[in-house]
Amino acid sequence: MLLAIDVGNTNITLGLFDGKKLVKNWRAQTLKTDSVQQLWKKIRTRSQNVNGVVIASVVPSLDENLERLCQKFFKQKPLWVNHKTAKMPLRVDKPKEVGADRLCNAIAAWEKYKQPAIVVDFGTATTFDVVTAKGEYGGGPITPGIAIASAALTSTTSKLPAVKIAKPKHVVGRNTVECIQSGLYYGYIGLIDHLLSLIQKEEGCKMKVIATGGLASLIAQESKWIESVEPHLTLEGLYYIHCGNNF
Repeated sequence: MLLAIDVGNTNITLGLFDGKKLVKNWRAQTLKTDSVQQLWKKIRTRSQNVNGVVIASVVPSLDENLERLCQKFFKQKPLWVNHKTAKMPLRVDKPKEVGADRLCNAIAAWEKYKQPAIVVDFGTATTFDVVTAKGEYGGGPITPGIAIASAALTSTTSKLPAVKIAKPKHVVGRNTVECIQSGLYYGYIGLIDHLLSLIQKEEGCKMKVIATGGLASLIAQESKWIESVEPHLTLEGLYYIHCGNNF
């Protein structure tokens, strides 16, 4: 079994692969102060017969303890995703700065479709990962995630309440909650679709658009560009990267 670990700012997402098949997946809250033992409690109950570990992390404070965990409990060093292990041409100025999760998304999109693509990942931040017609990682915009925008609105105003991020009944809200939901939901759809249009114009071709991350399904309902929602795309990218380093 291959254990794939995606360490994000909000959640740690884990998957177990039996060959190419993702047989289990689960998530736990990211706590940047977790010890080796605390991390193990989040992993151990579902991690059996593991003979390989691959990790993409955007939380450096956890990297050392994850390395120690793998050596202690799995008796092996994990494969860390970075600009070198990804084995994908990078059309960017500073390859070392590209997030490991973004590399996973791009590689999964290329391996699955072999065509120009954009992956929109609705995480703590919303990222757009461009894959060129040559199979290169092309960079892409980063915006605050919808939850961050919602929290900022609540924390910096005196009378606006926290609201559930949801599709409202009306664009022109009939009450404060609905007005905020409309601004967040339709405002982000406008942001997403406009950026997708600009990216394709700049790249000079029609591109396959894939959404992943927590709010992908919600936004995809109204987006004119998003073609598919693939919730396990980042884990699949981890699988492909592991394969690329163990052929």
